[in-house]
Amino acid sequence: MSKLIPTIDDELAELLEAVANRDLTPDQHKRLAERLEVNAEARAAFIQATAFDAMLSHEFPASEPHVATSALEIPETELKPSSKTSDRRRRTRLGYVMLVAALATVASLAIVFLRPSEPSAPIAKIAYQSNARWANQQRSQGGAIGTGVLQLDVGIARLDFANGATVTLQSPARFEILSTDRTRLSNGILTAHIPESAIGFKVLTPSLDVVDLGTAFGVTVGADGETDVCVFEGEVEVSLAGDSQADSTQRVREGSAVRTRSEADEIEAVAYKTNRYEEAWPVTSGVLQATGLMKFVSPGPDFVPGRYEDSESIVVFPERSQVVLPKDVKVDVAKPGQYQKVRRREQPVLPAGQQVRSYLLQLNPVGSFTTAEADKSRVIGQVTFDQRILGLIVKTTKLIASDDLLGHPHGDYGNSLRGIEPMRPDDPPNLQRDLVILSENRRTLSLDLSAGSAVDQIRVVVSEETNVAE
Repeated sequence: MSKLIPTIDDELAELLEAVANRDLTPDQHKRLAERLEVNAEARAAFIQATAFDAMLSHEFPASEPHVATSALEIPETELKPSSKTSDRRRRTRLGYVMLVAALATVASLAIVFLRPSEPSAPIAKIAYQSNARWANQQRSQGGAIGTGVLQLDVGIARLDFANGATVTLQSPARFEILSTDRTRLSNGILTAHIPESAIGFKVLTPSLDVVDLGTAFGVTVGADGETDVCVFEGEVEVSLAGDSQADSTQRVREGSAVRTRSEADEIEAVAYKTNRYEEAWPVTSGVLQATGLMKFVSPGPDFVPGRYEDSESIVVFPERSQVVLPKDVKVDVAKPGQYQKVRRREQPVLPAGQQVRSYLLQLNPVGSFTTAEADKSRVIGQVTFDQRILGLIVKTTKLIASDDLLGHPHGDYGNSLRGIEPMRPDDPPNLQRDLVILSENRRTLSLDLSAGSAVDQIRVVVSEETNVAE
């Protein structure tokens, strides 16, 4: 059962006020039509407001003789009262006629907008949520979502769209799905990854409109409507809200950020800072959890393999996505289990034709240790992915062989020794070698690595199933 009093936001309240005052501008008319088309709460609010306005017009008529409205316009010349009593009766009769006409209009709108209908096809699904609490209703992981408003009060939630777009919301956030490729963020934080199949995906805000050009980006909307856009990869087009003129549109490229405020007449460049997105961005990228001394790298062009060192953490770099393997790819590990020694006689392969994405897990300390040191510092961490791990590449030769296909397009992998350090016959008793554990469900990888003379690297190849809303 729908609520008796629908929830309305500031924009809808302003539009309904303009309707009541009969001063709706063409742009407002267009926006109201859009809201009524896709949002049941907006339709209910419009119907109630129109009915209320009609009743007020009846109870408190204007003092001037001409009181007709657009609901029913009656020329004043047709009203010729013969006395004060008949004049009052006719005005009362006229008021009732106006009220009935207005309510008839509202009723017809109710029939059109609120009649039971077949549910629309799902546009997205909740692919993942962590400690999520939604306003007004419970939403379960895997649940399908159509058009409408999503109010995330607590936690993080990732939405996978049928067109391949991925959007992660960070609470508190109010997000509205307008269509398959058009959304609105009224407040909160989101990060998005948009593949080629969804180029043109739009995120509208109170201050700024964002059109994706095949990229990854973050958007933040404050309580006052101030909007920041930060581009992690590729580029987007931005324009002031509601202003799609070509001369007012700007392109924002990776490693750049812009900001604007409500009622502002310009978009300003600001410093590229990603700290506010570092909770949501890993989830958008397919990493659901990183614990221990495992951390997901900050998004941006400076945080790629070969340009970033960290002595204290195992860093997770997203490398490539939507890669269809053109040929069989050799890996070192393809089955769940604990690995401290990778057997050379085993040569598992990933068959051609699979669609995959890749990540690089790296321990690259600032400086280096000699191979003779037995008390090297150890770094332990665990990472969980959203899809099955198909294979691990841990040896230098296979890492180099797979760089072109699976490596980061801007990565600088160099020619130094890479991979993990397996056990050797001459290892001293107190020397612990690198340990890798792949869980039975093939989604969690646990690492115990030593900061040695070589750069510890593991390439993780993950299945990339199509994000189709079910």
